[in-house]
Amino acid sequence: MSTEDRLRNLIGNAGMESRASEAEWNAFARKAHGALYTRRAAAALGTLALVGVVVFAAVTLRATGDTDPIPPAPAPSGTAEETVEPAPTQEPDAKVETSEQELWFVNGEKLSWSTTVAGGGIRADLASDDPIAQQAAYWIDFLLGGPMGAHQEAGDITVIPEGTELLGVRRDGETLFVDLSSEFESGGGSMSMQVRLAQVVYTATQFDGVESARIMIEGEMVDAIGGEGVIVSEPLTRRDFQDYAPNVVVETPRPGDEFSPGDVVSGFANVFEANVSFLVLDEDGNELASDFTTATCGTGCWGDFSKALEFSIDAPQPGRVVALTYSAEDGSPQDEISIPVMLVP
Repeated sequence: MSTEDRLRNLIGNAGMESRASEAEWNAFARKAHGALYTRRAAAALGTLALVGVVVFAAVTLRATGDTDPIPPAPAPSGTAEETVEPAPTQEPDAKVETSEQELWFVNGEKLSWSTTVAGGGIRADLASDDPIAQQAAYWIDFLLGGPMGAHQEAGDITVIPEGTELLGVRRDGETLFVDLSSEFESGGGSMSMQVRLAQVVYTATQFDGVESARIMIEGEMVDAIGGEGVIVSEPLTRRDFQDYAPNVVVETPRPGDEFSPGDVVSGFANVFEANVSFLVLDEDGNELASDFTTATCGTGCWGDFSKALEFSIDAPQPGRVVALTYSAEDGSPQDEISIPVMLVP
């Protein structure tokens, strides 16, 4: 339908009582067409002008060989030009290799042992030239995030207060210095303080060469934490928290250690008749060795255990050293601790 026909319909639909003569209608149509053509011509000229500017700028830049962006216009006379400083470049996060490590949460009134596979970036302020300290920082920071996934499904919780931040980790000999924010000592009684300390100490002391952890708060050495005044003036070991430990604790080997035939698995336990059993599993979970020993004390007291395990493999491979007990009622396995290691002939 032409513009003229549409105009006729609009006027007709409006119910106009008087109708224009043919001469009046033709005059009106000529004016409408003329206005339409004028607007179209103006739009076309504007488009051509814009294209001309772009082409002229491109030709000028190509002729001069200057491809830099057009500089900003100078500041108006009498005003100071604002200097925009470039944004500081953020130091890239350090990386920690993916590995399987222990995370110690809480189930009931005792520490709950399990491992998690993780790795990746770590905050630049926690990076260290000491790979052990950096690895420990990654996993302690992971611990402070609380249980996730399988840990949550198992009913694990954390008693470390929400908002606690890891401020730094460094190593001096066999002691790992762990600097925590003030939130760590907020709320809870003596038992809560002991268990949250145990979570950090057990997680921190799984790494090669680390035997103890010294707790710091906001960069300061402190003698006690919390309203109950739990003493932290000396480096703390796993043995300091035996009352909150699972029934079997493996101290060696540690996650990721090499383990060869004749190497020793050791730790402490509080189990029925002091009997602790062991397995060595290859990368496919096949049993390479099975043995047991008796701890120095059991059935209501803590005792030490140590046992050399013999097995045979042809080539290095990932495997596991397992410490466990068997139920006196039905013989089912329990108290299982499964340490990931590298088996070496």
